[in-house]
Order: sequence, then structure tokens, then C-alpha cells
Amino acid sequence: METEKFSGTRMHRWLQPRYRQGQQFYNGVKNLQKKSQNRPYYTPLLFLVIKHYAERFHLVEYINSQIVWDENQWKISPGILGLTLVYVCFLSEDGRIPLYKIPDKLRDLDLFLLLNEPLHPDDFSDDQFATLLERFGGIGHQKFLSGIISQVYNLFDIPESYDLHSDTTSHIMYGAYEVCDIEGFNDLVITWGHSKDRRPDRKQIKTGLVVDGNGVIRQVTVLDGNESDSTWNANSIQDLKKQLGDETELNVYIADSKLVSLPNLKKINDGDKVLKFISLVPANFYQKVSAKIRKQAYESDSWENIGKCCENENFKDRAEYALISFTEDIEGKEYRLIAVKSTRTVKNVEHKVQTEKSDLITLAEKAFPEDFKCLPDAEAAVRKFQKTKKTALFQIDFDIVPVEKEKKFRGRKPKGGRPKEFLTEYKVVIKEVIPDKGRIEALKRKEGSFVLITNVPEEELTDRDVLITYKKQGIVERSFSRLKRPMMADTIFLKTPKRIEALLAFVYIALMFQSIMQAIARYRAMKIPNLPKITYAKRKLENPTYELIAYLLEPFVLISAEKPIEISCKVPEIEEYMELFLFLIDAQDC
Repeated sequence: METEKFSGTRMHRWLQPRYRQGQQFYNGVKNLQKKSQNRPYYTPLLFLVIKHYAERFHLVEYINSQIVWDENQWKISPGILGLTLVYVCFLSEDGRIPLYKIPDKLRDLDLFLLLNEPLHPDDFSDDQFATLLERFGGIGHQKFLSGIISQVYNLFDIPESYDLHSDTTSHIMYGAYEVCDIEGFNDLVITWGHSKDRRPDRKQIKTGLVVDGNGVIRQVTVLDGNESDSTWNANSIQDLKKQLGDETELNVYIADSKLVSLPNLKKINDGDKVLKFISLVPANFYQKVSAKIRKQAYESDSWENIGKCCENENFKDRAEYALISFTEDIEGKEYRLIAVKSTRTVKNVEHKVQTEKSDLITLAEKAFPEDFKCLPDAEAAVRKFQKTKKTALFQIDFDIVPVEKEKKFRGRKPKGGRPKEFLTEYKVVIKEVIPDKGRIEALKRKEGSFVLITNVPEEELTDRDVLITYKKQGIVERSFSRLKRPMMADTIFLKTPKRIEALLAFVYIALMFQSIMQAIARYRAMKIPNLPKITYAKRKLENPTYELIAYLLEPFVLISAEKPIEISCKVPEIEEYMELFLFLIDAQDC
């Protein structure tokens, strides 16, 4: 049957009239929707806050200035499309929003209010977003984001923090994503690597993130799926030194053990400005200096108890810490090495020791369910158990006990009866569980304590302060948890690496707005004496998170149509606090 190309697909001629009728109906519905502009829109108040932040950064104008585009050929400017993608990150907590479904998600929003242009959802298409991502992917997201990040403390009322916490995370990818091996290929590499999501079956990309003590993003990077944390730390240090300039020595870079290598320490110390740092010493670093320091600490047994200092005061099972500090020369540079132990790590080790002992006893009891007919068989079974069921911490001694048992005969008993006969069998019983005290002590030193390394002078940060600063690394993990929600970048469904990299840049902007919102709210909340009890647990609005602020703003909706905009609150109990919420996030004039 003759076929022809029609609307991007091959279609039988007899189907074409039906298809056209369907298209006419669809176009009619679209036109009808466009005409019904007087219907009310229900725009969350949170979106007006996002708009307010975007206007402070001149985000639309900044995006337009970064991309080569022709105003006559673009129905909607790149800046408006980019801002729309930022809004999309706040649209749904239920799951991902593919590009082609964005118009449907925009229908309840007052786009004129949010975008300052008379646009309708049907004016947007997935092709427009795809073109934006394609063009945007060629400008270098790192430079673009740096231009925005550098303005944060000039635009918002937040006291600057000099603690820089860093880490990486993985993003699961679906699809083949063939790796290009052409020389000079610089696109994002989607491939297998160490998955922090515990998904080694999927290819991945990574995000490298640096946030300060306020939780505000200071550096964010899309990384190849197989890029090591050590390499990323090296690049991050170099970029931060350029970004910070004369203020480099004011900052402290905090990272996990992947930071600590001789090449990375050299990069930290290179140049006129030395970047201060705090990190965990890995086991194999520099002649196993971590084990050496822990051994010295336990042998000296002169721990300084510093009490409960590193967790939230409301945390029920707060650990107590003890420290011992040493200095060590590493490749001509002197560093402070601080051995740390806590009641929680000690308890964990004790539990591990006890568990291993219990498991070994259980195995031994199940290994010999029946008695042996002869002594050599029993002895052989014991030797086999001790050889195959070895443990690092314990050894079991067994006794082989003879047991007299009456011999059982088959068949009928003789008329006169049969005299009793006895057999000797051999029962294996546990005599003693012997601990290896040396290995147990070694385990306590290894897992019951850890060693921090820093080049920060003691007059600037005491040992206690070094530990407290390092334990705030959780601030990065909280940023990652936001990043990996369904509405953000939990799973990405795009075909080309360039578009994926570009999309993540807009996701990072949304994440930055969230971090700014939290930082401002926490700073301003400290200045207000009588905060209301309106949180999840009816506690005072102290130290609010972004999640709490979003939760409190969620009931407030802007209703707009032909009449003036009205603000509706679905929860009357908090209606009176709207101005307070907006003040806390520096959006009272939005």
C-alpha cells in the first residue's frame, strides 16, 4: 500500500483525513483555551517569591545576554524560557515533569504575573525548551552559575560565612548514552562510576557542590559519571582560589577523606594564598599516619573530654567527644592531626564485638547437631570448624565428651529378651570463647575513633572548634536531599549530554534560591524575640529550614483574573502570619 510522510510519521493515506480532523479538533480546543483568558488563576505565593529573587539577579536579562539568539526568530526569549524551567522545579513534588508536559503544568498559573509577558501555556513547546537547552549547553554552565553565585551576599541580608563544605552526589541515568571517544570531545560523559545511590547497574552523572556555613551555594558543577572525588576536589580548590582572590585565606574548605592526598595538599599550599582546610585522614594516606596517630592517642590515654558539642541540642542521643591533638610533618609542611573518639563510636564497636561473639556461638551450636560415632570423626569436625569459621576477634575451644548410649537393635526381640548393650558416642560442646584482646583493641582504635587533619592554626580554631566545623558536613547532604527530590533532579530523562548539563544549571538555580530563602529566614528569625509556635511540632519558628518555610507558604494562593489580585489562605490559623513569613525570607515587597 502506498504510504507517504505526514507530520513526522509515515501514515497510510486512508488515515490522513481522520488525522486531520483530529488535529482540527485539537487546534480548536487550544484556540478556545487561549480565548478564555478571564478565568481565574491560582498561583502559589511561593512563586511570587521566586520571581522576586529572579528579578534581583536580573536572571532573564542575564540569560539573554549569555546566548546568541535572534529576537525575530524566538517567539519566547531564552531568559523567559530559562525562568520557566526554574519555576518548574517548584511545580511538582509527585514526580518528574517531561518537557512536553510543562504547558499543562502552567495552566493554573498567572503567567503574566510571573513572567511579565502576556503568554499562554500553549505558547510554550518542548521544541522551544530543547532549543534553549541546546544553545545554553554550549556556553559553559560553570561560568554562568559563577556569575549568579557571586552576587548573593551583595543582594541579600545574610552575614557572610567562611566555612566551605564540599561533597559530590550521583544522578541515575536511563538509556544507552554511548561514550564518544573522539579527540577533543568535551561534552558531559554519562557512564558507569562509583554510585552513591547504590545503583551500579545504571550509568550516571555527578554533581559537585560547595556550600558555606549558611547553606548558601558557593560552587556547583556537573561532573562526568566516572570523575573521582579526589580529582573534583583538586579542581574545586583551584576554582575557589580564583573566585575568592584576596579572601582565600579567610575561608576554610571542609571535605571528606577523598580530599587528602599529597597532590591535593600541594594544590592547597600552591601560590601566594593558602586555602585552609579540614578533612578526615584516609587509612592509606602517607605511611598510614592515621593508624600511627590513633595508636599514640590510645597509648598516651590523655584524652581531653569536650562533652556534647556536635549535634542539635534537641537530639536525644547526643554523643560525648574526647580529643588528643598532635602535629606531623608531611612533605615539609606541618599539619595538626586530631584523634577523636565519641561515646557513640565506642558503643558501635562494643556492639560489633558482642554481635560477632554471639554469631560465632550460634554457628558452633548449629555445627554439631548430632553426636559422633568415633573420636577421630569428632576431632576432625572440630578442626574443620575452627579452620572454616574463623573470626577476627574470637576463637572457640571445644570439649569432646564421651556419651554412653544404649544400643538399639532392629527386628523382633527374642522371647527371653535381650541383654542391654551400650555404645560410646562423642558429643562436641563449647568449652570457652577466647577473645583476641590485641585485635579487639586494634578494632577499637580503628573504628572507635578517627583522625582529622587541618592546616588551620590553633589560635584561629581550637581542637574542639575544628571538630565542630567538620561535623557540620551534613549541611551538604541536606542540599543533596533537596536536589534529588522528584521535582528537581532525582532522575533525568533527556537524550543528549549537552541538554542534560544545561537543564541541571537551571535546577541548580532553583536549589540556590531555596538555600538563600533558608539562610535569610534563619538570620532574621534570630532577631525576632517572640516567634509564634506554628511549626510541624508547634514549636517556636526558630532556625527554620526551607522545607518549613515552603510548608508555611503553601496555603497562600494568589487568585487573579480580570479583577484585582486577591490572596487566599487555605489555613485560616496562619493567615495573620503571612507578612511575617515574607519578612523572614526578605520578600515582603515582592
